[in-house]
Amino acid sequence: MAEVKLDYAAEQVRLLGVQLADLYFEFVKELYEEFGDEKTEKIVTRVLFTRAKERALDMIARGEEKGLPRTPENIRNTSDVPYCGWVLALGKDHCPYGMAWNKHIEKYPWFRKYAALYCDVTDTTIGEVYTGDHSHKLHKNVVLGDESCEREYYPDENVKQGIYTYDPDRK
Repeated sequence: MAEVKLDYAAEQVRLLGVQLADLYFEFVKELYEEFGDEKTEKIVTRVLFTRAKERALDMIARGEEKGLPRTPENIRNTSDVPYCGWVLALGKDHCPYGMAWNKHIEKYPWFRKYAALYCDVTDTTIGEVYTGDHSHKLHKNVVLGDESCEREYYPDENVKQGIYTYDPDRK
């Protein structure tokens, strides 16, 4: 196998990230124009929750193979995100999704909510399902105008009982 330079790999991951972010935007835009805000939010939340839960279950399996406990600290160690594309030196544009979505938000301000929803539903659900006892809160997010993304994981009694924040079947 040929050696791949880290800078090149990061650039390629960022290109893919922008493509995926743009695809998410186009799907949300189509739903928003067809169904309006309220129904779109329900559909998008359900889809994001379902996919994040699947990803978290895969992460649990990877963690078990590595003998890693299901702690917030090990989320990154079992994640399917190619972090070499999240380049902190780029500041506000460190996340390829955020970089792409902020451009869309300039033209479609209503999309800000959906960009933030992606991050919140995905990261919260992964954190809750993966750990089984912690929830997650984003305190800063570049799609909300912050210069960085900052998060916190905290113990949560609902999660311990299998009650997830964004579960569409939650009672």
